[in-house]
Amino acid sequence: MTEERNFDAHGGGRFGAFVALPGKLPAPALVLLQEVYGVNRFMRRITEYWAAQGFMAVCPDVYWRLKPGIVLDPETPGHREQALETGGRLDVDLAVRDIAGMVEQLHAAKECSGRVATAGYCLGGKLAYLVGTRGGADCNVSYYGVGIEMHLDEAAKLSKPLLMHIGESDPWTPEAVRARLRDALGASPLVTMHVYPDTGHAFARERAATDVPAMRELANGRTRAFLEANLR
Repeated sequence: MTEERNFDAHGGGRFGAFVALPGKLPAPALVLLQEVYGVNRFMRRITEYWAAQGFMAVCPDVYWRLKPGIVLDPETPGHREQALETGGRLDVDLAVRDIAGMVEQLHAAKECSGRVATAGYCLGGKLAYLVGTRGGADCNVSYYGVGIEMHLDEAAKLSKPLLMHIGESDPWTPEAVRARLRDALGASPLVTMHVYPDTGHAFARERAATDVPAMRELANGRTRAFLEANLR
């Protein structure tokens, strides 16, 4: 079952989210954090996938403060440029506060078992990391997060488990960036980092041109085990 639902924002106001519920409730909640393209067809498919795995899956409109309902498609000409421009205007600090507030609300939701995680993709992968350093989720997952290296001064604030998936051939995380991530996070007992050989960006964007099914299934299986270990 899917629905649209509103959540209270940091400092006032409300923002929307796409919600997919599993067959059995209450269940742990999983906040799916969007790529730079908004809550589009690919993020909705990802949200429905995780609901089918037994989680209360919630994908918030992170861009709502810019304009509610921004939806772009990576396979539509011109949308990539619009997405990068929009993502560049996002107030990341406010977005993380909104997400942290949503996590608190989900902890108390009747459909939720009381345990909440985030899993973010691209832009959302960075946001998931920052929720790990600032927010109250029980664990966090970053799929090919872009820009985490700009916030490594916060690495010491991590207090919950973090799982990271990175494509070896991802132009957004070349070896120099991966080295910085390893140096800052690799020794932490809270961090598990997987690098996928010969794999580019957005490899878990199911049915997209960038989809790498074998690597997507491997990463999703690792995420499922991680969530089961930390939320059940």
